[in-house]
Amino acid sequence: MKRTILGAVLPLLMAIMAQAQNIAVRGTVLSETDDEPLVGASIFCEANKTSAVTDIDGKFEISVPGGALLKISYVGFNTTHVKASADMTIHLEENIESLDEVVVVGYQTVKKADLTGAVSVVSTKSLETSSDTDPMRALQGKVPGMTITGNGSPSGTGSVRIRGIGSFNASQDPLFVIDGVPTTATLNSLNMNDIESMQVLKDAASASIYGSRAANGVIIITTKRGKASQGNKINVSFSANLTAQFYSSQSTMKLLDTPGYATAMAQAAMNDGIDPAAYASSYGLDLHAPSGYPVRIYDIASNRYVDYTVNGLYDGYINSRRTMMMSNTDWLDEISRTGFSQSYDASVSSATDKSTVFFSMGYKKNDGILKYTDFENIAARVNSTFNVSKAVSVGENFTLTHTKQVDCQPMENALKMPTTVPVFETDGTTYAGPVGSMADRQNPLRELAFNKDNALNIWRLFGNAFIDIRPVKGLTLRSNFGLDYDAAFIHSYNYTFHSDIVNNDTNSTTLSQANDSKWTWTNTANYSLTLANDHTLTLLAGMEMFRQSRIDFSGYNEDYDIETPDYMYPDASVGVEKSTGNKSAYALVSYFGKADYNWRDLLLASFTIRRDGSSRFGRNNRYGTFPAATLGYRISENIRKSWLNDLKIRLSWGK
Repeated sequence: MKRTILGAVLPLLMAIMAQAQNIAVRGTVLSETDDEPLVGASIFCEANKTSAVTDIDGKFEISVPGGALLKISYVGFNTTHVKASADMTIHLEENIESLDEVVVVGYQTVKKADLTGAVSVVSTKSLETSSDTDPMRALQGKVPGMTITGNGSPSGTGSVRIRGIGSFNASQDPLFVIDGVPTTATLNSLNMNDIESMQVLKDAASASIYGSRAANGVIIITTKRGKASQGNKINVSFSANLTAQFYSSQSTMKLLDTPGYATAMAQAAMNDGIDPAAYASSYGLDLHAPSGYPVRIYDIASNRYVDYTVNGLYDGYINSRRTMMMSNTDWLDEISRTGFSQSYDASVSSATDKSTVFFSMGYKKNDGILKYTDFENIAARVNSTFNVSKAVSVGENFTLTHTKQVDCQPMENALKMPTTVPVFETDGTTYAGPVGSMADRQNPLRELAFNKDNALNIWRLFGNAFIDIRPVKGLTLRSNFGLDYDAAFIHSYNYTFHSDIVNNDTNSTTLSQANDSKWTWTNTANYSLTLANDHTLTLLAGMEMFRQSRIDFSGYNEDYDIETPDYMYPDASVGVEKSTGNKSAYALVSYFGKADYNWRDLLLASFTIRRDGSSRFGRNNRYGTFPAATLGYRISENIRKSWLNDLKIRLSWGK
């Protein structure tokens, strides 16, 4: 009986003693490159099977036996083992080889070292904290040879130029390929936190696999998938970002104030042989006013300066109705504000040997720098892959987004409207405008205010479903069906206004609806084999069908008794009614192939050909053929210097 009790008590005492020998480890995991904290790094102790994850500051806490080895790992960094101590600071080295080892190019993946075309692999790390609503804007200045410009719109869309400006096609934008689905639509509805990798195909040799639509370059985007974690746990991520935006004094044009404007105008009249006082009066200004802004102009005839004082022509007013006082308006300041951009992203992912699942939700809102402009987007994504068997995998990438934006660009009027014109008339509510012989510029603040109800709403479904079959070693057959559908609606209001020489006596509305559907069905076969003497050959063959169909219609109505957004619908108008509509469609069918050759990672060669046929062309001229060839020689394989990672000579040609 005593032995039984002792046998039961001894293991308990040993466990208590072992627990007593544990130490509390507190530490921080940092990147060796920039000393930035690594959020979500995994810490695992084999001795007692415990684990921890670093917080937003890269800190962790774990209880382990004294002297135990800790395994520290993080995606994109080399895993390291360190001996546990009470306080630790651990630096992880970035694993450049694992990050850049494989890139996506034209229906297949290749090692970056084996590329022979002009392909830029873009770092997407900075996208996670970017305040831009468009991923392309966030890449501004980060890709050699690619220029990105914006127009200040809160929607954040930027024009992307990879291969310069062409003259044949109306559009100069590149082709975007997201998870194998091509699109030319803007990317501001895409959640930047969902992007895993991005490649830019710049030259004809690397882009020709996409045929006629690749004339302006190709940008390939791959979204995130579920990733395995220690103990097959579910990964949860959340991020929030708030940014303030405003025009700085260095970024805006220096405009003349009223004294400067009046001086320049009077001097121009004097130089042109016109009486400056008469010229100023046509703009509602009195150049002989007893009091007001001093003006000095140079008289060529008498070779001397003449001093004047300028004020409103009509007792301080610039219009005969005496509703607009002469002012000194800073129009850029009147139409701008401090805009706040905010974004929130949450994701859940997991992975096993049978499946991977990734789900995310994202919300972004950008109050534009210009008053009454804004952009709002909410996006939900589900990416999943299931291994049905060792030879068959199925999966999908699907996103649903809703975008609402109010945009207006009155910058030209803000730069050209005379400072002498006030923002409002003397009643404080009527928007002022040009008078006399002034150009018929619109009041830029009125343009913004009258446009605030004209919101564009877009629902978009984008995604693909695929099946991979691997019947024999080295051969992968894939069938991929992609869908890109969007429904856009806008209710535009045109209100009446009266501001001296610029007036609108007829109110009206325009309701517009457009449905655009595009589908792409791609079937490919990839086969890779290694021959004797380290000769590697990779073959790709495929065909692709694409169809786009668009239906749009709009209704225009005039004359509403009440000017409010809730009332101004077509059935309430009593004036002119018009309607228009259109339906259009076109199809594209393509056949393509590619052969890649590699000898000992030293000699590289590739040949590509694609044949496109479009319904937009006549029967006798429907198809075009687009070939390309590349050759590369890796000098670094012979030099083998420790300081030299990769040195390659390449030659490419493409059509």
